[in-house]
Amino acid sequence: MDPIRVLVLSSVIPNALGSGGELILHRCLELNPRIESEVVCWHQFPFRLKVIGKLRQLGFRSLSKAWECLFPVLPTDKLVHDLIHSFRPDVLVTVAHGWWHIKARKVAKQFTLPLVSLFQDWWPDFPEIPLAFRSRVEREFRQTCAESDVVVCVSDGMRRELGEPENALVVHDAPSVATRREDQCEFQLPLRVAYFGNLSDYGPLIENALRALNSSDQVRLEVFGPSPLWTAGAEDEFRSRGLYHGFIPSNELTESLQQFQAALVVMSFAPSHRRRMTTSFPSKMIDAMQVGLPVVIWGPEYCSAVKWARSRERALCVTDPNPSAIVRVLEELAAASAEQQRLAKSSRETAETDFNHERIQAQFTNALRRAIQVNCAEQTHMS
Repeated sequence: MDPIRVLVLSSVIPNALGSGGELILHRCLELNPRIESEVVCWHQFPFRLKVIGKLRQLGFRSLSKAWECLFPVLPTDKLVHDLIHSFRPDVLVTVAHGWWHIKARKVAKQFTLPLVSLFQDWWPDFPEIPLAFRSRVEREFRQTCAESDVVVCVSDGMRRELGEPENALVVHDAPSVATRREDQCEFQLPLRVAYFGNLSDYGPLIENALRALNSSDQVRLEVFGPSPLWTAGAEDEFRSRGLYHGFIPSNELTESLQQFQAALVVMSFAPSHRRRMTTSFPSKMIDAMQVGLPVVIWGPEYCSAVKWARSRERALCVTDPNPSAIVRVLEELAAASAEQQRLAKSSRETAETDFNHERIQAQFTNALRRAIQVNCAEQTHMS
């Protein structure tokens, strides 16, 4: 069977060395033998993008964000049309994050191409969007959902928040392909726990946890990730103590995780982040389970990760934002080798089922094929 030709028209593009959605798209598209992909990307910076950059450089961040909402920088018609005519895609893929999904749905309509949209986070609630523009951005966000042939949601919470459209599928983020530890026979103190990922939204929580664990001789938390939002001097302090390692690429991180005994997954308790926490799903938890690490989730009861884990006791859940609560649970886990074994076994089993790399790639491929079939049926009906 010929591979599916996928044109990516998205603000988030595949990137093997990136993080978040960039890395997920790379795994879904560029590592999938059933797919041949091309990406619409900038060859030069247009005038409006330079204006936005200059405003930020001068310190006018609020003004630059408003300008971007009013006049989003989108690829030119010629750039997109030339690539469509040369590549001849079977389907168009976009991520409903940023602004290019607006262009994607218009191009799909113009060329009668099937459109698959990935909804991985609730973009209208991101801090990049000024409060005055959020209703407008949300209308565009929901319009992309309405005009897509298939909507791929990262969680059940996302599907519910979008109104449970009939064309929506829940597909978890594609994980890394990791070497799994089949057994954990050595349980030593201190328990080495890894946190890797977002240190902006979750930075203050992680700093609080590091400080609360400062006097613990049972648990050692080590952190990986870029640009931590910590108090002055904290980054140098934690780096000097070997607790902060900065950002490392996915392949190197996978090797590093082999040296740990558990992973910490964090989701925000901030009321302003509630909808984002109920709709997103932590890809870092998926990656931790590929390695077979026991997972501890620190987040509110309503967040997607806690709801998912509670269903079959697949991870420990700490729903109290006080750092003393996470310290207590981690120290209890450090002293309970049987519980570590149970959670490690749960992670390995989940990596083989819900979070299986090949299974998720097949689900994504089937979503593309379904969009193509829906689009063909619509065109036949119209003719």
